[in-house]
Amino acid sequence: MDNSNTIFGRKDVVAQPRKVNSSPPKKIRKERCDRKVDTKIKLSAEDKLLLKREARKHNLKLTPFVAMLVKHELAKTHQYTKKYFYDDSGSFVHVKLEKVFFEMIESMSDKMDVTYREIVHRIVKTYIERISGITIHDNRGGI
Repeated sequence: MDNSNTIFGRKDVVAQPRKVNSSPPKKIRKERCDRKVDTKIKLSAEDKLLLKREARKHNLKLTPFVAMLVKHELAKTHQYTKKYFYDDSGSFVHVKLEKVFFEMIESMSDKMDVTYREIVHRIVKTYIERISGITIHDNRGGI
């Protein structure tokens, strides 16, 4: 036995490259036609309570009511140029809109050069101002 060129008398073994288990490519799933886009806006506690009361009058929960409100407001030809204070200390309110309505909001946000969240916030605050009968004047700036 010739042990002169190997350690402990073993033959040199060439390591075989490991096989990489490549899974077949994942199927791309179709998007649901009734998929909704969720948008979150922050409202003050008073505004949220007012919207909850209005939702209860219509026998709805808050999220579907606010979505309905935004859809009705989008159907009107109203320019939402008034800026409202965005209360960062407030709590989130979800607005789940169908793709068609969300695209309308996106086009409005492009025209006005603001974010889509700002447009939804302006729509909701305009409604709150109208139903409460109180004009909101705020010098703190807004979005």
